Amino acid sequence: MTYDLLLKGATIVDGTGRPQYQADMGILAGKIIDIGQLDGGAARTLDLDGLVAAPGVVDVHTHYDAQVCWDGLLSSSAEHGTTTVVTGNCGIGVAPCRPQHRDIALQDLVVLEGMSFEVMNTGIDWCFETFPQYLEYLQKRGLGINVNPLMPLSTLRRYTMGEEASERGATEAERTEMAVNLRQAMEAGVAGFSATLVRRQVGHQGKPLACALADMDELTAYAHVLRDLGRGTIQVNVMEKLATLEDHEAEILELLLRESGRTVTYSGALYRGDDPDAVERMLQKAEPLRVRGAIPQTTIRPITIEVDFRNPFVFADVQAFKEVLNRPVDEQKRIYADADWRARAVAELKEGGKIFGAAWEGSVVHRTNSESLLPLLHRSVQVIAKERDKPPFDVMIDLALEDNLEIKLLGDLVNTNPDHLRKHITDPRILIGLADGGAHVDMLFEAGFPTYMLGHWVREEQALTIEEAVRRMTSEPADYFGLHDRGRLEAGKAADLMIFDPDRVGSAEKATELRNDLPAGGARLYAGAEGMEYVIVNGTVLYENGEHTGAMPGQIVNDAG
Repeated sequence: MTYDLLLKGATIVDGTGRPQYQADMGILAGKIIDIGQLDGGAARTLDLDGLVAAPGVVDVHTHYDAQVCWDGLLSSSAEHGTTTVVTGNCGIGVAPCRPQHRDIALQDLVVLEGMSFEVMNTGIDWCFETFPQYLEYLQKRGLGINVNPLMPLSTLRRYTMGEEASERGATEAERTEMAVNLRQAMEAGVAGFSATLVRRQVGHQGKPLACALADMDELTAYAHVLRDLGRGTIQVNVMEKLATLEDHEAEILELLLRESGRTVTYSGALYRGDDPDAVERMLQKAEPLRVRGAIPQTTIRPITIEVDFRNPFVFADVQAFKEVLNRPVDEQKRIYADADWRARAVAELKEGGKIFGAAWEGSVVHRTNSESLLPLLHRSVQVIAKERDKPPFDVMIDLALEDNLEIKLLGDLVNTNPDHLRKHITDPRILIGLADGGAHVDMLFEAGFPTYMLGHWVREEQALTIEEAVRRMTSEPADYFGLHDRGRLEAGKAADLMIFDPDRVGSAEKATELRNDLPAGGARLYAGAEGMEYVIVNGTVLYENGEHTGAMPGQIVNDAG
């Protein structure tokens, strides 16, 4: 047998959870052909003595819908060992989209996912309108890694209903039309659909996301598309209060499970500092749904977020802050300076239950363009407030105004308790993911979670074995999303691999650098991968010693094969 690629002497961690073992691996035409002691020839042979070969990671929650239009490599994820990403999460994206609705689609992403309008507007050339056209466009441009795309319901609703999609429910005729569009998209390669069904998350100018106005009849119509096709996955945000599943929210999950017959994953298994036991209560309440296929997601490291007062995403569940979204800077400054507005904002924060409500006072000055504020770097709002003898909220907003809204604070958001986080990443009731690759790029960097998992939680903390960590990031999400040809190192499976040095693999807990390499000179936070020697996608070496080889072997993938 002559292989395209022969991997010699690797330590195989196959993704199933079985104990590691030594073997060679032969790859041909993008598939794993043989595993064992192999003597055949090959176009290229890699000596992997001392290295671990494992399946490529399947990242279940990204927002690369816009970025992939100018960056098909998706290096933020690929460099760290991810070979397949699920896109289109949370009901927002860039397709389907009519020309007259492009600005609204981008402004939704600005608000909910913290991406710059200028970056996206410059980087997307809009050579598509329908979702099938979007998929064709991505494949023709070239993909570094595989994309498993969900249909965002906000863009689907706006495509049919126009701007009224953010104002009302759909008529029966509109439901029928949208269901037809969803079916056509799935026949073209879409992997299911997504929606944000909570009002705390908003779109452009603080208006409801279009998908949040979908009622039970509409969700049923979409679910029936998946039922009739016998495939697909649903992703939703249903919890108005983070990590707290109310009865009516559980009813939504139950309806989607029942009417689709498919799996339903949802966001929110995240530790809250103001309610430490919320996740466990939520999991216990959701257990009858879990056994039927509804599973929440979590991150695998603490999330700290950079607070931006021009786009105060982290405060978007505070009604007063919704008035600031997508406004010109002068108008934002006028609102921030208003005493009545401040009083309303403080009152809402005191109500409790807000995503950043328990942590904002402890946030520290992270970046500033004002020389007069430089002495305040790395000092908390709470400390500065004591020095100025003013209420902390007033001081925080005053600092923003003093720096023309350019100041950036850094604060703890969720999953900040290491003991609780250790439990979550080993809990079979929770999916590993929720890294939001492609989103909040100027606030945080989570796409490097595979190397952090292997370095921190496996090698340093020994919270789980390398076999279990790999399984949780590979075969478990692959099986959940129906990607049965991926997630395992077995003969006949797609040759998606990460190959790393177990003694060196890792990445920083927080972003270590700011890169100005986005369209229109946009910046993104980043942390590099250590010890990830090779990343292989569909049998082709994509990364070697941390460098892109120039290949673009990624594909659109789904549970239809």
